[in-house]
Parts: sequence; C-alpha cells; structure tokens
Amino acid sequence: MKKIYITISTLLLCGSMLMAQTPANRTAKTVTADVLAQMPAERQAEYNKLIGELSSVGEEAVLNLVSKINAPGKGSNSQVEYALSGLSHFVMAQGKEDARLVVSNAYVKALDQVQDNEIKSFIISQLRIVGKAEAVDALSAYLADPYLSSAAARALSSNGSAEAGAALKAGLLRRMGTPETQKNIIEAIAEIRLDGVEDILIPMLQNGDADMKKVVFYALSRTGSEKSLDVVGKAAEAAGYTMEPTGATEAYIALIKNLAVKGEIKVAEKAANTLMKKATKAQQVHAREAALEILMSVKETEDATKLLLAAMKDANKQYRNAALNFASSFINQEGYIELAKYMVKAKPEPKVDILNWFGREAKCPKKHDVIKNLMLRFDLSLAQVLTQQLNNEDFAVQQAAAWTMVKIGDKGYIQTLANLLTSDNKQVVLLAQDALLAFPGDINGAVASAIGKAQSLGKIAGVELLAARMADSKINTVLEQTKSSDAAVKMAAYTALKSVATAQDFTQLCGMLESAESNYVVPMQDAVIASVLAMPKNQQVESLKRRMLQAGSEKSVLYYKVLSATDDKEAFATILEGLNSGSSAAKSAAFEALLQWKGIEAAEQLFAVCKKSASGDMFNKALDRYVQLVSNPEFTGENRLLSLRKAMEIAKTGDQKVKILKQIQQAGTFLSLMYSSEFLDDSDKAVRSAAAYSVWNIARNHKEYTGDNVKALLNKILPMLDGEDARYDIDALKQHLAEMPDEVGFVSMFNGKDLTGWKGLVENPIARAKMKPAQLAKAQEKADEQMRKDWKVEDGCLVFEGSGFDNLCTEKQYGDFEMYVDWMLDPAGPEADAGVYLRGTPQVQIWDTARVDVGAQVGSGGLYNNQKNESKPSKVADNKLGEWNSFYIKMVGDRVTVVLNGEKVVDNVIMENYWDRKQPIFPVEQIELQAHGSKCSFRNLYIKELKRQEPFQLSEQEKKEGFKVLFDGTNMHEWQGNTTDYILEDGCISMVPSKSFGGNLYTKNEYANFIYRFEFQLTPGANNGIGLRTPMGVDAAYHGMESQILDCEHQIYSDITPYQHHGSIYGIIKANENHKKAIKPVGEWNEEEIICDGDNIKVTVNGVVIVEGNIRDAVKNGTPDGKEHPGLFNKKGYIGFLGHGSPVKFRNIRIKELK
Repeated sequence: MKKIYITISTLLLCGSMLMAQTPANRTAKTVTADVLAQMPAERQAEYNKLIGELSSVGEEAVLNLVSKINAPGKGSNSQVEYALSGLSHFVMAQGKEDARLVVSNAYVKALDQVQDNEIKSFIISQLRIVGKAEAVDALSAYLADPYLSSAAARALSSNGSAEAGAALKAGLLRRMGTPETQKNIIEAIAEIRLDGVEDILIPMLQNGDADMKKVVFYALSRTGSEKSLDVVGKAAEAAGYTMEPTGATEAYIALIKNLAVKGEIKVAEKAANTLMKKATKAQQVHAREAALEILMSVKETEDATKLLLAAMKDANKQYRNAALNFASSFINQEGYIELAKYMVKAKPEPKVDILNWFGREAKCPKKHDVIKNLMLRFDLSLAQVLTQQLNNEDFAVQQAAAWTMVKIGDKGYIQTLANLLTSDNKQVVLLAQDALLAFPGDINGAVASAIGKAQSLGKIAGVELLAARMADSKINTVLEQTKSSDAAVKMAAYTALKSVATAQDFTQLCGMLESAESNYVVPMQDAVIASVLAMPKNQQVESLKRRMLQAGSEKSVLYYKVLSATDDKEAFATILEGLNSGSSAAKSAAFEALLQWKGIEAAEQLFAVCKKSASGDMFNKALDRYVQLVSNPEFTGENRLLSLRKAMEIAKTGDQKVKILKQIQQAGTFLSLMYSSEFLDDSDKAVRSAAAYSVWNIARNHKEYTGDNVKALLNKILPMLDGEDARYDIDALKQHLAEMPDEVGFVSMFNGKDLTGWKGLVENPIARAKMKPAQLAKAQEKADEQMRKDWKVEDGCLVFEGSGFDNLCTEKQYGDFEMYVDWMLDPAGPEADAGVYLRGTPQVQIWDTARVDVGAQVGSGGLYNNQKNESKPSKVADNKLGEWNSFYIKMVGDRVTVVLNGEKVVDNVIMENYWDRKQPIFPVEQIELQAHGSKCSFRNLYIKELKRQEPFQLSEQEKKEGFKVLFDGTNMHEWQGNTTDYILEDGCISMVPSKSFGGNLYTKNEYANFIYRFEFQLTPGANNGIGLRTPMGVDAAYHGMESQILDCEHQIYSDITPYQHHGSIYGIIKANENHKKAIKPVGEWNEEEIICDGDNIKVTVNGVVIVEGNIRDAVKNGTPDGKEHPGLFNKKGYIGFLGHGSPVKFRNIRIKELK
C-alpha cells in the first residue's frame, strides 16, 4: 500500500502539522488509552504525535487522564504523569495560547473533582507550568492548606500575572493558615520580588521563630528598600556578622546589593562602608569581602583600583584573593600596571597572590595580549619583572612567577625557564622541569643547550624533558649523556633514548645494545624497539633478522624482546624457533619475548610450554600469561570459558585455581556457572570459596539462569560465603533464591559417567513410526549393541571412536527446547565431521573448516540440509580443529537459532524436514549426536524444555466442510517468502520489522476460489494487507488484489480514502460503515473471513459483513482509484501477508477451496 507508506512517513516527519487534528471518530477515552499504551515513546516524532493527539481532545483528555491517577500505594502513575507533563509543556509552545487556556481550565476543573492531596499536588504542579490569570483563584484557595500551600505558592510565583502577585499579598495580609503556610507565601513573594510588601514583612520579624525570621529576612533582601536597611542591618550586627540560623547577615548583604542594582548607589555605598568597618572590627572576613565587592561595583574604575591596592596590604590571604577575583570584572590596562608596580615592592605573600592572579587573567583570551605586552614604564615590561621574580629568595614567589610565564606562554620565557635547569637548587630545577613540560611552545633547543651547562640534577631533568617532548632532533644530546660518569645521569639518558629514537638511528642503537652493560640492556632494547616501530611495517622484521645474523649467536638473543614488539607473524615464528630449537640463552630470551607478545596466538604456545615445562617458575609464568591472554573481555564468554578450562586442567596450585575461577566468573555464561560448581568440594578452602563466589556472582548478574540445578547450587553455597561482604552476600543470595521462578530449567542430558539416557539409532522418525512395537524393540536392541561398540565415556565426555555413521540418540523425546553442548573434532580423523540432529532431523552441522572440497569453509552451526531456507551459518565462528567448541541451540516450532562460541550463526531460521520435505518438522522427537566415521567428542550437554504451543485444531464443522489448516501455531511449513520479518512467536505469525521495511509472506500453494479464515491482532497505527490471487514479488494491490489490514481509525490515517479502510479491496471496493464497529480495540484479537468466489468478494470481521461486492461490477465505469489494476481478474494466485513495516500478529489460519 504505497500511498499509505508516504502518508505515515509524512505524518511522522511533520508531526507538528498534525497535532491540531482531532482523531476521527475516536472518543477522548479511546485517545487517552491509545496514548498511554504507547508511553513513553521511543522517538521524538512519536512523542510529538501522541501529545498532539491529547491536545486535540482538550479538556476531556486532561480530565480522563487525571481520573486514571492512582492514589498513593495503589499503583504506578508514571505513564499518566508522563503524558500530562508532556501535554502541559506542549501547550506552552508559541502560538498555542488557545490550547493552553483549555488545558489550564481543565486542570482547575480537575482540582475541584479530586480528593487525594497527592493528586491535587500533581495537578497544581501542572498549573505551575500552564496557569495564568485564569488559575489564580483556584490556586489561592490552597494557600492556607497545610499540605498544598507550598505547591500553590510556587505555582502562583510562576504564574506571571498581576493577579497572582495580588493573591500572594492578600494571603500575607490575612496571615493565612499556619506559620508554615505563611512561610510558603513569603518565599513565593521573595521569588518574584513583589513590590509593596515591606511594611507587612517588617513587623513579622517580631516572631521569635528563627525559621520565620530567616524567611522574612530573605524576602526583605529581595523586596526591601532603604527602609529595611536599618532593621536588617541591626539584626546582622547583633549576629556579629556571622552565618547564623536567621540568615540576617546574608540578607543584609543581599539587600545592599539589590539596592545598588536598583540604582540607589549612595545608599548602597554608605551601607557597604558601614558593613566594612563593623565586619572588620568583628573579624568576619566573608562579610568584609561582600562589602568590598559592593564598593568595587559602585565606584569608578580608578577608585575601585585604589580599593584593590589597599586590599593587597591586608594580612588575610582570603580577603586579598577575593579582592583580586572581584577586580577581574572591571580592571583595565592602567589597573594592571598599578597592580604590577605594587607587586614588585610587595611582601612575598601578596606578591604570590598577585602573580598567580596575573596568570589566571592571562588565560582569558580577551586579556591575554594586554598582559603579555604589559609595560610598567617605558623601560620595564611585565616580562622583565617576572624574570626578576625568578631570582627572589622566596621559593613560593619563584614558583608563582614561573607558572605565570607558562600561562602567558610567550616563547621568550622558554630560555629563561631553561636556564633554571642549571641551578644547584633541587626545588628550582624541578620547578623548571614542571614548567617547561607544561609550556605550550617548542622548548627542545633551549633545554638541550641548558643540559650542557647543568649539574647532574639539571641534566637528568633536561633529558627527561626531551624524552617527554619526544625530541628526536636532539638525540645526540641524549646520546652524549649516556657517556656521563654520573650513574644516575647515564641511566636517565639510556631510559630517554626510546622516546627520541627514529628509524635512522637503528644501526647505532643496535651497536649500543650489543655492547651495553647488563643494567642498560633493557632501556637499550626499548630504544631499539622504538627505532624499529618507526620503520615501515614491511622493513621491521627483515631489519631485525639481518641484525641478528650480524650480531652472532651470543648477542642475537638480545633481539627476541624487540621482535615481540612488532606484532608480526614472521617475528612470532622467529621467537618460536628460538624457543623450540635455540641455545639455552636463546630459549630463555625467546620465552620472555613470548610472555610479552600481545596477540592471542601466544596463548597456544604458552599452553604448550606449560604442558612440557619442568621448571616451576617457567610453568607459573606461562600459565599466568596464558590466563591473562585468554581472559580478554573482547573474546566471548564462551571462548574464555573453553580456554580457561584448559588452564584449570593443568593448574598445580590453589592460588592458580583461584585466579582461574575469578576469570571464569567474568565469563558469565551458564556453563561457566556449572563448571565453577565442580570445585565447590575442592580440598583447598580458598578454591572452594572462589568457586562459591563464582557461582553466586554469575547467578546474581544473570537472573535468567534459573531452574532446579541452579537453585540447588545456590543453596549449597549459602553457608560457604565468607568474604568481606559475607553478610550482605548471604542476605542478597537469600532474596535471589526467594525471587527465583519455580521451574525445572536446564537439566543435564549426560551424567558424565556412562551412557544412561542414551540409545542407538534406529532408522529415521518416519521409518520408526511404521514399525510394529516388537520390530522396533528388536531393531533398538541391535542398535544399542552397536552403539556401545562405537561410543564410550572418556574423561567425562561422550566419545565416538567407531568407523561408520552411528548416531547417539536420547531416550527422551523433545519438543521446543534450549540446549548447550560442547563438541570437539579429532584432527587425526579421516573426515572431521559431525552434527546435532534436532527432533531426529539432520542437522546442525559440525565440520573441519579446512575441508573446502565439501564447502566446510563456511563454518559450523548451519542447518546443512535446508534447501529452501538458509543452510549456511552467517559467519565462521569455529575454533581451531582439535579444540573444544560450544553450541547454544534454541528450537521453537520449526525455528532454530544457533550460537557458536558466543557468536550467533543461525538466527531464527526454519528447519526443513529432511526425511519428507512435503511435511513440517516433527513436533516431538529425539535429539541425536551425529557421528560421521571420525572421532568426535561431546560434553556439557544441558537442555531446558520450553512450554510447547498446542497446535490449532479445526472445529468438527470445519473438518466436515473440508477446511485445511495453513498455520497451526507450531510451524510455518505452508509459507514462503519473507520468513525474516514474519516469525513464529507465541503460536502466532508475528510481523516484526527488522532490516527490511516490511516484506511479504506467501502461501506455498496458489488458490483460485476459496474461503480464507484467520485471526489478527493490531497494534496502534498498524498497516498490513491480505494479498489475494497475487503473484509473488509484485505489488499485490495492483497485480492481484489486496484486502486491507489496518488500524484505520488511527489519527495518522485520517486522510485516507474509503477504498483504503480495513477490509476494503484496495482501490476497488470500499468497506462499508459497519467496519468501524466490527473491529475490536487495538490489542484485542479479531476473527476475519474472506471469500473469493469468481468475481465475488465478501469480507466478514467478527461476524459482521464489512465488504461484499463484485469486482467486475466495481470497475465497469473504470477503477474507483483511477489506476491500472492489471491483476484484478487473475484466476488464481498466492495468498499473502503484505508487510508495511508495522507489527501485526496472525493465528489460526485455515482455508477451504471452492470449486
């Protein structure tokens, strides 16, 4: 339905244009119900559309939504409050005054109708958003209410109308309510700075309550005039200008500032001077600061600067810095000059304050150049003054001067700071190093020059600076210091080489490495690494191997570490060659290089070292590094577990097992939980504890891991929790157990000891079904005998070592399920190949991906025997041949999902019945482990049976009439086409839009004349259709017929034509008016019947005929929509669901063919 695609898209993009439209033929209750069902909206366009619908209904929407608000403790109100808040903000948009007034009046009306105070409080909060003069009377009524006074006062303070101010003033005059409600009114008055209340407020200070005084003082500070100064000032003086409960001092300061803002400068200045004198006497710095700020703000710049200079003489550091901060807002160039001149003569403490302040000022872009170029007089610049201060006897002054230079950032300061490296004072040298490191310019030349003149400490600092700046052009300066007689300087230089080395330095650095004393070997190796990594990738290993040949066997071992840094396959091979066949020294060096190799490829080699290592230290290092590599969070939890199990199998100490269990915990998979449980009875207490916490933390982080097995394990570990937070963990575990659902969950299919629960393979499900019981029993006995020859239990695994094709089968049959199974193919097998049969049907494929001759390069996990549906996995996720792999398989109906090693390789794909492709997959059958003539192993077999959908059955009447089921809720065997978006879900064919925008699902067979019955469930705004007598891959509305499936009463379809409503034959025969009453509300199931008999079409919904007509008669004067419909008179075709990108569900589908 292409036309409706465009309509929906336009409406979603232009939601603001649609919001004024009234939802056609939908009551306020319907609209509000629809909106609430879709709240909160995921996208802004959807949200705008929904709120627009509410607005279009107006007062009824508000009242209806308010009626849905639950009283406290009676349920959540989040959706209703979300919707109402959205509506309130929506109507406050520009141009929506009429809508605002409607909503505001509705809230006023609702306020009278509800009784619960919390609900009233919410309504008042909305009036705070939308209310104006029309809401004042309603809000004023609650000013004396103990519960609602605060909300009402705040709403009036936000109202913005003169009436609101008058109401607050009236409430204050009448002393309404309790002292608490009066405070609420006063706070609201203060908030809006209401005039004319000063005379009412001042007498209220006689109240002895400190909280009341505080509120009144606050209000006077915002609304008072000069008259209030005396009253508030005396209160502040009485409080000693301290911060006490009544807030008198803060109010006095705020009042003076407010008077200054109002233009009463002389009054404010006089009051500030008084405050300054008295606060100074009372030794209250914060009050002095406030007075100074006011005085600076009301004076001219020159006078304010004089105040600043006077403040610099004050002994209090806090006061001085406050004055400097205030000055930032007004100071000019002349002020900077005066302050800089004062700084030169000042004592160290104010000098530091002023220097630091100049640095902060310089960081302001608008002031930077002024300060950078500042001249105190024609022959003295600020730069010269700063340089002079570097020689001050007080280190704090030196420090402040240096950092001010950094903040100014003029390159002229670089040499000045570099010269400090030559000092014999350690503090000064380190200051120079820190300042130069932070300096924004090129410091390398100045630092290199200073190194030659510096003492040892300065040389070290200079070399470290060159390294930090990666000054490769100064490598010779660093190399020169490697010859120093001072060991510390020498080590610093060697250490710095890695940061200044380039590819051109390779040969020289290699020579130094080969001749280096033992304590300089590591930094020289690092320098060579830096040089090599600076080369083009294709030259790195070649250069190293050539150098190793030149160095000879004794010195070549120095380069294994360098090789490990290249991350190159050839380098890795060279390291392995040294490890496996080199000299003793080469083996040792290659092993250390292997430990430093970053790639996962090192893990396999480290594991091999562990397997054959006789040295305890070597084993420990290799195992630790192996565990570290395979625990990388970038790998799937499944693969981490598989690798960590290998480590656990060779671990020698309890500490090693504990480390491994902690990483298994991080893997977090269900099998990780079950494997951890195997160590709950370990002889080592620390291992038992680690296993218990692994089980607990995996379970608590994955509430989906449920069932009897998990519950039993959690009960077992309850007394074992003994960590720092044991009490918390025990309580949390008890709660977790209490909240676990009562279900069987995953159960083991294999006991790890013998073949109990398993049997041999007898034929296939169809052949077995035809056997008589005695015949089947005899065949089973023979199959079991062969099974015991081919299959055995070895180290807790099911292992096939036979030569033929002998599947191992479960004795139990399964319907819908989830299962886990680990598997491994033997690389020595002639054809490494196996599989898992689901419900007796091949198969989830397992094979060696190297067997490209049979197409195995696509990977394991695919539904190999599918012909129409996808048979290949979506990606290759196999581990190396000979390593364990892990499957998670889910089968619901005929749909299969496969996850291999944590990677989804099959996503909800239909599995075909290999034994009879005309039939759907068997609803219940055995699971089989396929053997293919090659050794294979299986372990960790767990299965969880899912509640199976009972298949839909025809009524006895329909059976007599000759109906046939096309969909019974258990499989989609009778359907083809878009099986990606149309999925089997809860016994329905569910349209779930994914990668494509809709898409069509068709019957496998074509039909001519028929009665087609089904049930459907709409979602808000849903759009689908039933294709009738249509070819596949075309627009059914024109190349066949389309009967609409549509939530046509939704607002977004308000402009569609009658030929597009639900049930209509698109563009040809319109639905009658009965269709509006026939269709049930969105979310409920509807029954529909479509009869196609020649040219006659009849559509019935819920027993009501909504379409009945003759297509030939309908077009005798031309098609009603004026378009070509070339397929209108098709004699037969497919029936289809025509996806238009909307979620819709269908079920219980059946058909009767007519002659």
